[in-house]
Amino acid sequence: MRYAAFLRAINVGKHNRITMAELRAICGDAGLGAVTTYLQTGNLLFEADLGPEEAARTIEAALVERGLRNAPAVVRSLDDLEMVIADEPFAAYPPETHTRYVTLFRGPLPAGLEVAAAAQAHVVAAREREILSVAPVDREPGFDLNKWLSKQVSLEGTTRYFHVVEEVARLLRG
Repeated sequence: MRYAAFLRAINVGKHNRITMAELRAICGDAGLGAVTTYLQTGNLLFEADLGPEEAARTIEAALVERGLRNAPAVVRSLDDLEMVIADEPFAAYPPETHTRYVTLFRGPLPAGLEVAAAAQAHVVAAREREILSVAPVDREPGFDLNKWLSKQVSLEGTTRYFHVVEEVARLLRG
């Protein structure tokens, strides 16, 4: 099966620094096939005869062995990503005025989820394991959307620009 993994806290600040070539090699050595990366922030595409959770644990174990810490992996299939992008959830939020995000969580979001409002961001939609949100392009710097959403739902997630998720899905399609 072909998957994408979105790694949290890769090459952010001075911690968990790793080249994409090294990341590809580590994951290949861990048994994943046809490993490629997209950008420098821990977006992996790979093949594996594993389920998504087992693939995530395999990646995390390889990263810990290399010395990286607190870099959870969120693994999605192409079908999973297609469901996230299919509805065009951001139609009311043009990219000229809003930055569009997808926060991916490993497990399901709590039932009846209600996310508190924030001046810096707005939740557009919550799916089973994703939150789609926007922030004004002119917002004040320093707001950590990923941390804010993870605290709201009591789960660790990893946030990507929506266009990155779209591109990863396109790459998975081949």
